[in-house]
Amino acid sequence: MTARRIARELAVIVLPQLPRDKAKLEKVELGSLVAKAVQMLVDYARQSLADAEALLTRSEQQVLNIELEHPANQDNVETLAPVPLTSDEVRIQLGLVERALHLVNEALDIPDIALQSGYSHTKVVCTKCSYENAHPSERVDSTEVREFLYRLVDTYVQNRVQIDDFIRHAKAKWKIERMVSIDRDILRLACAEAYFLKDIPIRVCINEAVELSHTFADERAAKFINGILGDLACEAEHFRRTGEVPSRAPDTDTTEIPVGTSTEQ
Repeated sequence: MTARRIARELAVIVLPQLPRDKAKLEKVELGSLVAKAVQMLVDYARQSLADAEALLTRSEQQVLNIELEHPANQDNVETLAPVPLTSDEVRIQLGLVERALHLVNEALDIPDIALQSGYSHTKVVCTKCSYENAHPSERVDSTEVREFLYRLVDTYVQNRVQIDDFIRHAKAKWKIERMVSIDRDILRLACAEAYFLKDIPIRVCINEAVELSHTFADERAAKFINGILGDLACEAEHFRRTGEVPSRAPDTDTTEIPVGTSTEQ
């Protein structure tokens, strides 16, 4: 995971914690919010690892039960004989292992794990022979993560009224007040990048927003966000060049959110 992607994930968590009142916003200590966001992700990682361990334990117990109930082991007391498994039984166990691996993968992507700079060694111990194998891996520079995070959030804070106006005037004219909060925050951060951070290609801004929606929302949200940002791409390019918004059609504000799209209750 790159430093900027880590920063974007942290920004999505930080954004809802920012006060709406301008006076209170100016007094916010961003560092403490970031620390809180990281802690939330660490707790999530711990829970993911605990859930993965539970799934593997469940799989092991199910295989043991199959062995115990098999006729070949009816008279065995101390040592169970290996027994054949049906394809369905194997498929069930592989499904549990796959879910466990997915949870472990999520946990390893948690930003706090990657925030320390330098190299780390992941140790893998063989359960049968106890041989320990260490794999070196380069970690992301925490300074780069922090700098981009502050830059991204500060860009949004300084331009939040204008950013919301950009989103309201997308071709589809979605009502920002009715959007799911996580979708709205991802869009706001993406617009902060697309309109104001000229060193980041607009296409990258859009792609990263879609990746965030996959992480924090779902496939439907990803399509929704991709569509809105696609509507705004040309306008963002024009704004970068001129500092001005191109002329728009009269604001009718009549478009409703289609059936099946989540809205904030």
